[in-house]
Amino acid sequence: MNAETPVKVEAEDLYYGVHKGIRLANARMLVRLGSVDPTDEKALAETLKALEQHLEMSLSHLVHENHQIHTALESRCPGATHDAGDDHEHHEESFVELRRLAAEVAGAGADRPKRLRRLYQRFALFVADDLAHMHEEETKLMPLIEANFTPEEIVGIRERIVADIEPDMMVRFMRAMLAAATETERREMVGGMQAGMPTEVFSGMMTAVSGAPWVPGDWAGLGRALAAA
Repeated sequence: MNAETPVKVEAEDLYYGVHKGIRLANARMLVRLGSVDPTDEKALAETLKALEQHLEMSLSHLVHENHQIHTALESRCPGATHDAGDDHEHHEESFVELRRLAAEVAGAGADRPKRLRRLYQRFALFVADDLAHMHEEETKLMPLIEANFTPEEIVGIRERIVADIEPDMMVRFMRAMLAAATETERREMVGGMQAGMPTEVFSGMMTAVSGAPWVPGDWAGLGRALAAA
């Protein structure tokens, strides 16, 4: 290589890792809603609580995309996020409806199986919409971001998103993202966190993510914990 040839820096993908995590979380939640026994009060209550937490995470992701990614992209490509913004509004309407249906399940009597089925079917439709929406963001918005922002600016967007996420919510995101990652991606993510956090903060984060104190390098143990999460 000629000494004067510039080295191209690969831009960070703002969507890929978190979307893999959300896809996995969507799938797990869908299976859980479809398999819970409506007569098992404890299991049903835990499932509905998990659904609420899932919707909170989905809304958090949507809000950060609106505030950081869409705002930045609109500043250089006006109108680029119009369709994605419409999708986000539809998602927010879905969250309201899903919460209403979940409340109906919780308060139902003999018709609980029917109401649970309705909730399951509505959530399946949301997942279908979300999968299509995430694909659009990855294949249309991310190329625009790469074309209009430097790699350093893209890292800055990601850092602002991370700084806005509360610790408890960050644990939910990291659990989903690490569970969905390949072994190589998982090692890179954990290594990045370890390099960027004080030791005690990193240890606390990994304990919260894995559900028990994690020994650095125990990838098999982390994989088992994430599979069971």
